[in-house]
Amino acid sequence: IHAFDTYKLFLTELEARSRELGLDRFVCTHCADMRTIPERFQNIDLLWSEGAAYSIGFEHALTSWTRAVKPGGFVVVSELCWSSDRPPAPVKDFFRSEYPAMKSVEANLALAEKAGYRVLATHALPSSAWTEGFYDVLKPRARKLLAHPDDEVKAYARHMTTEIEMFERSEGSYGYTFFVLQTAAS
Repeated sequence: IHAFDTYKLFLTELEARSRELGLDRFVCTHCADMRTIPERFQNIDLLWSEGAAYSIGFEHALTSWTRAVKPGGFVVVSELCWSSDRPPAPVKDFFRSEYPAMKSVEANLALAEKAGYRVLATHALPSSAWTEGFYDVLKPRARKLLAHPDDEVKAYARHMTTEIEMFERSEGSYGYTFFVLQTAAS
């Protein structure tokens, strides 16, 4: 297992947990951008990207990763998608500036097929994936930080509370969808 992240602390935690479980000989970490995957690896059996492809652009990730995944190999990737063509105006405005590249599930399916993948399945995460253990924990913490003396911390807290508010007002108009894809066999 090769794990990529640009945040070294996450990788350090993964290394420690894999040591504790006696799995460290199977885990190799890389503090690197996901863009470098095709340069570093070829013939990947399974490339799993959970909530991170957007950092290099979903379409770019799909097209570049085809060079890294072996023929007949798999890519499982999640992407933030519109699930409604009529999201509430404040939500649409928020994402117009926050993530303007966000597309519908159907548009992302077309991108995957254009990049040469066969779509095996999709799975929309339930809203509880956002709330339980994430927003329900983050919301009170962010509200407390609104009174923090550091302006950058306050700005981040405002941003987080706005993001949470948009989710609460979203009427289910967006969410994460997993795409289970397979490259063409040679």
